[in-house]
Amino acid sequence: MLLLTQSGWDSQSVRESLEPVLKAASKEVRRRTFFEYDGALLLLPHAGNSGNGYPSEASVVSGLASLAEEYGVYLAASCAVQGDGAARTVACLFDPEGATLLRSEKITPDFVSGFSDTTSALGIANAFKVAETPFGKVGLLPGEDILIGQYARSLAFNGAELILNPSAERSDRFFDARKNSRFGRASENIVCVATASPATLIDGEEEISLPRATGFYTHNRQYPIADNETFFFPDYDVNALRRVRLNPGPTMPAIVRADVYAVGYHKEVKERELRPAPTSRKGWLEETRLRLEEHEARAVKSSAEAHEEQYGALLIQQIPRLVPLTDNVDAQEIIAKNLDSALDLAASRAAMPSMRLVVFPEFWLTGPGGIGGVQRTPKLFGSMAISNPGPVFEKVAAFAEKYKVYVAFQNFEMHKAFPDHVFNTAFLMDDSGKLIQTHRKIQDADIWGLFPTTTPGSVLDKFLDVFGPEELFSVVDTPIGRLANMVCFEVMFPEIARGLAKAGAEVILHSSSEPHGTGRAGWSNCRTLRASENTAAVLSAIDGGEIDPYDGEAMTFFRRGFTQAVNFDGHVYGVCDGPGPVAFRTDIDLAAIRRARRDPRANIALWDDAAVYAHHYANDVGMPSNLWTGDPLENPYLGARQIVDRIQDYLKRGVYTKPFEVNNAAAANIPDIM
Repeated sequence: MLLLTQSGWDSQSVRESLEPVLKAASKEVRRRTFFEYDGALLLLPHAGNSGNGYPSEASVVSGLASLAEEYGVYLAASCAVQGDGAARTVACLFDPEGATLLRSEKITPDFVSGFSDTTSALGIANAFKVAETPFGKVGLLPGEDILIGQYARSLAFNGAELILNPSAERSDRFFDARKNSRFGRASENIVCVATASPATLIDGEEEISLPRATGFYTHNRQYPIADNETFFFPDYDVNALRRVRLNPGPTMPAIVRADVYAVGYHKEVKERELRPAPTSRKGWLEETRLRLEEHEARAVKSSAEAHEEQYGALLIQQIPRLVPLTDNVDAQEIIAKNLDSALDLAASRAAMPSMRLVVFPEFWLTGPGGIGGVQRTPKLFGSMAISNPGPVFEKVAAFAEKYKVYVAFQNFEMHKAFPDHVFNTAFLMDDSGKLIQTHRKIQDADIWGLFPTTTPGSVLDKFLDVFGPEELFSVVDTPIGRLANMVCFEVMFPEIARGLAKAGAEVILHSSSEPHGTGRAGWSNCRTLRASENTAAVLSAIDGGEIDPYDGEAMTFFRRGFTQAVNFDGHVYGVCDGPGPVAFRTDIDLAAIRRARRDPRANIALWDDAAVYAHHYANDVGMPSNLWTGDPLENPYLGARQIVDRIQDYLKRGVYTKPFEVNNAAAANIPDIM
C-alpha cells in the first residue's frame, strides 16, 4: 500500500515531529486493508528546519530508520543535512527493518525557493540507482530533480517503476507547469510518480504555508490531493504498469532513440568545463550569472539583425485529401491539390500586417501515409516524397515572399545522399522564400513497422557523416527569433525539445498529426511541458481531419484537430478544440521569453548538465541505431520486431518485469503495530 502525506516535519526533531504522523498513518492503513497485507510505503515531504544550522545526516538517518523499523513500514523522505563539508539535500528510502535501501543526493540547486546555503551533486555522473521492493522497483528524485527529463529517463533505463519525489513547492508563475512535469515524467517513461509536498514548512522560527502539490501520476492520469487531506492513498497498480510496458506500443524506455541523444550529450561533456557546485546562496547567484552568459554564448547565431520582439503567428489546421496506397494513383497530383487549398486557407490571414510566421501541420500534403488495404512500403512512400528543389518548395517560397512570412511545413522527403530512403522532414523558409532550416524526425512511427520512413537513428553513422551532429537539433537565428522545427510524436520525448533549447531555440514550430483517443491528455500535457521546461513558445499546427479518396469529399474519423499555441510558461494561449479547417492566429512576444530566461527559476535548462546522465544513454538501451543500413526497400521494423526484441532483452536484464499473480481472496494479515 502506498500513502503520501503533506504533513510537514522538522529535521531537527525527527521523532517528535513524525511520530504523530506515523501513528495516524498506521490507523489509516488498518482501515483500508481488506485483503492480504503486503506492507506500506509512506512518502514524506521535504523537511523543514527549526534550527540555525543543519542537522547531521547521521542523526536524521538514525531517526527515520528507527521509525521505519518501529512502525514496520517503508519510509521515504528528504531534508537538508550537514555531511562531510558543505550542507546538502539528501533523500533516502528505508525498509521495515530500518535498513537504507536508497540514498540520493539532490542534483539541482534549490532554485524554486530562491537558493539556499547548500551544495548539490550538479555536474557529477549519477548512478540513478533503484531498489527492489514489494511495490516494484523504486527510484528517488528529490525536489527540482523531477524537472529534468533525462533524470527520470535514466531511472527508467535502470528499471524504475515508481519514482518518489519528496518536495517543498512554492507558488509562482511556473507552479502549475512544475506540477505538470510530474505527469510528464510518468507519461514519457511509463512509470508512476509520487510527490509529497508539505502544507506548511518550518523555516527557523517561522512556519510558512505552502501550495498544495502532493499528488500521484500514472502514464495516462493525474491524481491530485485535496487541500485539507493529511494522507492520500493513490490507486497504485504496478501490474497495470508492467502490462503497458510489455505492449510493443507506447513502451517509451524501449523505443527512445538513446544513441542519437548520446551523440550530443558526450559532445557536451567533452567540450564543457563544469565548476564545482557552490556551497552558499551567494555562490549560486554567481553561478546563475555565469550559466546565463554561457547559455547565450552557446546558442546558434547567424547574421540576423535587429529582432522583431512582437509579431503574429498563424497555425493552419488543414484537411488534406489522403493519398491512396495504390500503384495507379498520381500522388504528386494530390499533393498539388492539397498544397493549393492549404495556401489559400493561409492566405486569408497571412496578409495581416503583423503576421510574420505560418506553420502547417504534419501530413498536410499527403495525409498520414495514404489509405487502403495495401501494405505501406518505402516505394509507395517514395511516390509521396518531395526533394529540394521541386514544385512544392517553389510554391511555398512564392507564398513566403508574397506575404513576407516565415513558413514551417513538413512532408516525406528523399535526399540524394540516401537513395530510396524516405525521411519524415520538417522545413523552414524565410520571408524571402529561402530554405533556411531542415529537421528530419528522430522519433517516428517507423518502429512499429507500418510506417516505413527512415529516421536519423536508423542510419546514424552515415547521417552524421553527411550532415554532422548539429543537424540533429538544428536551430536558426532570424529577425523573429531563434526558430526550430519538431514533428508530431517528438513532443513526447523531452530529449528533443531540450536539445533544441540548448542550441538556443526560443520558438518551437511543431507540425503534428495526432490520432484522437485516450492518449490525448498525455500528449497535451507534454506539449505544455516542452514549452515550460525549455522556456520556449510551442506552436502546434495539427491536421483537422482528412478526406477519404474512396468516398468523395467525406471526412474520415481518425483526426479531430486540437491545434494549440502554448506560451513559454506552459499556459495554453488558445486551442482549436474540434475538427475542420482553421487559420488560427496567435502572438509571439520574444521580449517576454528572453526576460523569463534570465530568471533561474524559469530557465530550467540552465541546470541541465549532460555529465549527470550521459553514460546512461550509451548503455545499450532504447531502440538500437543503424538498423536500416542494408537494402532501403527492405523494412527492418516490420511487425514491431525490434521493439519486441528490446522488450525481451529488458526482461532478461531486469529492466522490465513481468506482472505477478494477485490473490485477492487472501485473508487480511496485518501486523499488530499497524
